[in-house]
Amino acid sequence: MNLESLIHARLDGELTPEQHAHLEELLRGDWQARRLYLELADQHARLLQQPQIGTGRLPSQASAAKRSPRWQKFIVPFAAAAVVVAGFIFWPREAAVIEATSNGVAILSQTLDAEFTQSTHRSGETLAPGTLKLAKGLAQIEFFSGATALIEGNAEIEVISAWEARCVSGRVRVHVPPAAKGFLMHAPDMKLEDLGTEFALNVKDGTSAVHVFEGEVIAHTDQPPASLKQGMTLGTTSAGFLPVGELQDLVKQRAAQRFDVWQKWSLETRKDPRLIAYYAFKHWPDDRWDRLVNNFTEPRRPNRAGGAVGARWTQGRWPGKEALEFKRPGDRVRLNLDGTYHALTLACWVKVDSVDKTYNSLLLTDGYENGEPHWQIYEDGSLMFSIAYRPNNQIKAGKYNQMYFSQPVFTADSLGRWHHLAVTYDSQSGEVIQYFDGHEVDREVSYLHAPGRDITFGPCEIGNWGLPTEGHPSPIRNLNGAIDEFAIYSAVLSTSEILTIYQQGKPE
Repeated sequence: MNLESLIHARLDGELTPEQHAHLEELLRGDWQARRLYLELADQHARLLQQPQIGTGRLPSQASAAKRSPRWQKFIVPFAAAAVVVAGFIFWPREAAVIEATSNGVAILSQTLDAEFTQSTHRSGETLAPGTLKLAKGLAQIEFFSGATALIEGNAEIEVISAWEARCVSGRVRVHVPPAAKGFLMHAPDMKLEDLGTEFALNVKDGTSAVHVFEGEVIAHTDQPPASLKQGMTLGTTSAGFLPVGELQDLVKQRAAQRFDVWQKWSLETRKDPRLIAYYAFKHWPDDRWDRLVNNFTEPRRPNRAGGAVGARWTQGRWPGKEALEFKRPGDRVRLNLDGTYHALTLACWVKVDSVDKTYNSLLLTDGYENGEPHWQIYEDGSLMFSIAYRPNNQIKAGKYNQMYFSQPVFTADSLGRWHHLAVTYDSQSGEVIQYFDGHEVDREVSYLHAPGRDITFGPCEIGNWGLPTEGHPSPIRNLNGAIDEFAIYSAVLSTSEILTIYQQGKPE
């Protein structure tokens, strides 16, 4: 028996002692196997809360005397969802029992026309100790100690710790507030101890020069330490540095330019005939209700507009751009998408503040009927796409649902920033491709795939799952974050098209 067959047999209470030992061995040694166990146990548990076929009653409503042997067998999987949580205490679940950690010591808080060599970096990225080589543009680093460094390309900076850095070459301007007093900046033949000040450093051809704008710096060289105060210079002049405060104005100007470029691109892309729906998260000028989430496809299809429930409007990728924030268990956008399709692409910009649930919703249909897709972020930070094809209303849905997981993409260091996510699915080939920031992170075909089955949506939700129904509570799956721009296509977009969407819409 393969892993999935063993899991289903376990949930059905049909494992032999030898098979049980084999399954336990597999679960102990493979976190992906344990993740599959949790997914299937969750599906089984939810199915037990659905009415019995043809009776309209929950299994718990049948008396013990009248319960058939078939339903007695399903008591086991009903308890499995709870048992597996206890069982996992004894299994080595690295992601569950070890707290998330980060070796970051600083944040790349702002960039402007920045090009880095040897590596790529984005605004908001957490920096671990290491070297940054800025070929051109500006980059601002905020150290965890509170010190701020503004680097002008061409420059090479080594981030040593939250309290220490080294300028190998180029120009850097440093601001040290009182809380960061004692911050050290190394340079060739020089070490600068900042006593709470603002100074500039220029390193060229192995020679260092420093100029103090405010406060005091102690310069340690091969000579006795020198105290440099406001207006004093050591070495050749360092005039011409950009003040740290001016970077904010430049960044705002660039953001306005990027927003304008995206708006022009958006006006054209919404004419794409492959679009089922396109939510730009902005209001029509004559909107009377801020709960309306317009569908901006052209021609307009107002019947595919959404309704915001609980979710609040917030700033999107740029000042002046709107997004919806999802925080509370009830926050969601209700949709009803008609039609059947043979392929799809889902694409959105999302800022995830925390992956704090087992499943974190992007787009989920109300139920999980044949041909209905579910798009989520799994608890380990991976992207998860699944689609249901359950023949003849079979109870054991988990044996037929096609599930796809990417590698983990959301980590402690990538939260709180805007990222572009996309997934494509072709019902004929069965291929699913998942993307993160314009680049492929997973490509596979499920062994359960059968070609040519339709895709459908119906009532569904962005950012949550489960319209409350009497006697059928839904797991909490609301997204903890914000969504800005959501597109649904009736075709598989190419890799180059996904990359274009990312490049046109990225904030910086």
